[in-house]
Amino acid sequence: MKKWKVVLVIQVLLLVFPFCNILVAETSTKMGKQEEIVTLPEKVVVATREEEEITRIPGNVTVITSDDIERSVAKDIPELLRSESGIMVTNTSGSTPTGITVEARGFNNGGGNGGRTLVLIDGWKANRADTGSPDWASIPLSNVERIEIIRGPVSAIYGDCAMAGVINIITKSGIDGPAIDLGADVGSWRKFGQKFAFQGTTEAFKYYVNGNHSAEKGYRDNSNFRVNDLSSKFSYQLNPVIELNAKISLHDDDRELPGSLTESDLSVVGRRGSVTPADSLETNQHNIGLAGIFIPDENNEFAIRFYRNKSDRDSLSSIPGAGYTSINDDEHNHSLSLQYSLSHSIRGRGNKAVIGVDILKEEVESQSFSNFPDPLFPFIQKQTTNYKRELVGFFFHDSLSLTDKLIFDAGIRYDRGSFDYDNRTEDLASSTTTSMNGGKDFHKYSPKAAMIYLFTDGVSGYLSYARTFRFPNRDELTGFWGSTPQLDPEKGENFEIGMKAHLGSRFKGGISVYHMKVEDEILYRPPAVGTFAFGQNENFDEVIHKGLELSIDAITFQRATIFGSYTFVDTEIEEGPFEGGTLPITPRHMGTIGAILDLGWGFSFWNQIRFVGKRYLANDLSNSKDKLPKFHVWDSKLNYEYKGNRGKISAFFGVNNVLNKKYNEYGGVGGYPFGSRIGFYPSPERNFTVGVTFRGKI
Repeated sequence: MKKWKVVLVIQVLLLVFPFCNILVAETSTKMGKQEEIVTLPEKVVVATREEEEITRIPGNVTVITSDDIERSVAKDIPELLRSESGIMVTNTSGSTPTGITVEARGFNNGGGNGGRTLVLIDGWKANRADTGSPDWASIPLSNVERIEIIRGPVSAIYGDCAMAGVINIITKSGIDGPAIDLGADVGSWRKFGQKFAFQGTTEAFKYYVNGNHSAEKGYRDNSNFRVNDLSSKFSYQLNPVIELNAKISLHDDDRELPGSLTESDLSVVGRRGSVTPADSLETNQHNIGLAGIFIPDENNEFAIRFYRNKSDRDSLSSIPGAGYTSINDDEHNHSLSLQYSLSHSIRGRGNKAVIGVDILKEEVESQSFSNFPDPLFPFIQKQTTNYKRELVGFFFHDSLSLTDKLIFDAGIRYDRGSFDYDNRTEDLASSTTTSMNGGKDFHKYSPKAAMIYLFTDGVSGYLSYARTFRFPNRDELTGFWGSTPQLDPEKGENFEIGMKAHLGSRFKGGISVYHMKVEDEILYRPPAVGTFAFGQNENFDEVIHKGLELSIDAITFQRATIFGSYTFVDTEIEEGPFEGGTLPITPRHMGTIGAILDLGWGFSFWNQIRFVGKRYLANDLSNSKDKLPKFHVWDSKLNYEYKGNRGKISAFFGVNNVLNKKYNEYGGVGGYPFGSRIGFYPSPERNFTVGVTFRGKI
């Protein structure tokens, strides 16, 4: 029997099994009265910056809980996000979290331009100043309690970077105490990880300290990865109305970058080989967050939050046979947020309002050296760039219950951004030196309006309209190799309609359809094939993003839970260069299906199949190259949990890519001259992970 038929049979059995249990559940109901389970409505913070029930939010919102994290086979946050509708994840390193991109709604095009999905950690912005995307390798999964995701524009609440959605990562806090967690895992390619956590609570004080060390040789040659993380989170109830919070995190890692392989490379060095043996990246980062929350009564809340982040990155990347570039980036970020929330009634109707201001200062000092010693067109340069950006945003959001069933939701935000840069370039090939400096100011309004209708408790529908934007980031504004394109901010207009159902623990799911017109979308425009050039970012006049997102977060039966998702994405360049073309990397069709089986005696069995359709290579805006082939991957994990008087022991055995599929998640057109290299990034074959964790009271 063919492998895909085996997968189909197994998945059908996984789907049929729960329905058999329905008969058991019904029989037990007839034989005796079942215990009634009361489930409170699920709430999230990400959509409105204050707690709100998911069914009262005009958007596609899902939550990854701590139980979801423990059951899955994911080793990092992006692997968790692969299961989510509307989100496309790519990894160029193979098995390690080194070259990861996460984007929603068709913005993952592989061109290296800025991120359109805002990522928050406990409410603080994690997107980097240089690329506009977060460094996923610096966010350890072991410290994550839950993840909230809202798709679609949320610029009216968060401003810059929130075009495609927001991912809010909530880290763990002290809940028991005093207690200690100890864990270790081993896996394929010499993977070895250790973690610990120490937590506790008193009448007024909560604390949580988490440490993590992990090392892995990697699936491919030159993909070693070593990381150390240490984070702490504290909360102190100063008095009945004032709470103080603090968070401190340290991170350092060493990464090797295996690079891409052409068809000829694959025939020589194989899928696990590398032709860029010197490519590497070293990161050091530390941050601190402070917050004060004042809650005088149940209707009023005032919060002030300060965040500081510093990171240093040293990297070397090369184009085989052409040359290399080394870069040192020193980045500093400071942010301050003030927010006031009010819950009150207007003529007997419930109303919630939030008003606030966000201030962000970013500074990046960068030094680079590029050496492409072509005998005819040598490119040898030293660059020093200093970049500063200041963002100030004012926002107001209101949610008014017009009737018991109908809610009007609206908001508006004003953002002002200004940047200054100073660039000095030494062209060693021509013995010339040039200096450039300048600045630019941006202003944007982001309105949003929506209607929500509550059909029943737990079932709602919504219709929304929003305008959104994204300011250019450091890499885009200072340009490639010394040029400085005068880019305008991206502007978007989004219409969306959807439904969602949260029926306690029995069923959770939703569907959304959207249409977004983006003007001045910033895309990397590659040079003409055969030219000795690097291309640059440009504003494309109009790009349409439209699609459908379907998710079934849980259909729960007596001993089984089914989950799944499906995403349809269509992105088309309507005007400007490459008119009529489809953006690369993000496929038109992708989805997941899976099941969790409760086997009894503390055992559970987690299964998931992920499908990704065909898509164009990165930088192939002309759509002239063969597409990356479609693929499906089956992952499984057996979990065990034992609770005793002295604590809890958890163990697991996970298998990724059960059927040992050989596929390429990412590939692109490049080289020097451009087009001389079509490279692929092979994804891992079958691999294993085994781990154990102990939690006990001290």
